[in-house]
Amino acid sequence: MYKITSRWPHQDKIKIEWNLGKRCNLDCAYCPEYIHDNHSPHTDIENLKNTVVVLNKLEAPVRLSITGGEPSVHPRIEELLAAIHAAENITWVSMTTNATRLAKWYESQQHIVDQYVFSLHFEKDWERCLNNIMEFEMLRTNRVLVHIMAHHKHMDHVRTAKRDLEILKIPYAVRRIRWTEGNHDLFDDMRYHPDDLEWIKNSTATIWPNCTIDDIEEMHANDIIKLHMNQFKGWTCNAGLESLMINWDGEVHRATCRVGGSLGNIYDGTFQKPVDPIVCTRNWCTCSADIPLTKTSYS
Repeated sequence: MYKITSRWPHQDKIKIEWNLGKRCNLDCAYCPEYIHDNHSPHTDIENLKNTVVVLNKLEAPVRLSITGGEPSVHPRIEELLAAIHAAENITWVSMTTNATRLAKWYESQQHIVDQYVFSLHFEKDWERCLNNIMEFEMLRTNRVLVHIMAHHKHMDHVRTAKRDLEILKIPYAVRRIRWTEGNHDLFDDMRYHPDDLEWIKNSTATIWPNCTIDDIEEMHANDIIKLHMNQFKGWTCNAGLESLMINWDGEVHRATCRVGGSLGNIYDGTFQKPVDPIVCTRNWCTCSADIPLTKTSYS
């Protein structure tokens, strides 16, 4: 393997992951504090709307992915989505959400949100969240992907959720969990019973492949991660050219990996977009949003 690109012709666009804030209505044990908590104030709506103005002025069309925390708990999320909808340069909108809102709410915003990525967690209320997803399936006109977060202590529930999603033909990817402590490199594989780990590895994502490997093979990023094919240290990567990550505090990075450090703060006007690719310095590329960025090995 010497090259990875997005299967889709997105190289002339900018994929932006935007963490609207740390506030979340769940408290998953494996989610680190720098991503979520239950008490941080919601980001000021004027900062959010001003950021939409900045994104609308970028030199390439924007594919925007809204994340958190939990973005749908922001009290003025509908106002922000309306501002995004009015921005001509934002051509695609995705929202990553924990499915705790009712199906009718997700349905009410799908004229703006082109794709929902539901993260299904199993420590609390997973059946209610799964029911919300399945109800929305009957209402939706846009794309849906479910990330089944395979908690090693709840594998019976994980299998049940996978079965129910398959019955309705709802696309999913089974994802191993990275914990906040310990060695993240191999996704804490030792936490799983060997039979469960093998079952996860054999659960191929049913969503459409989004990566092309060596201009030949097509595969979904979640499967690349799952099979430990995600080692790109020393490769040239277009993070920062094809993607940006806006942190909860407005700090901007090239991608969710944060390789290369801060590019400034988009909330205070100091952000500057890079003009060159970067050489990867990480042992593992651990985010499915970063995997499809154009990467090349010259060795």
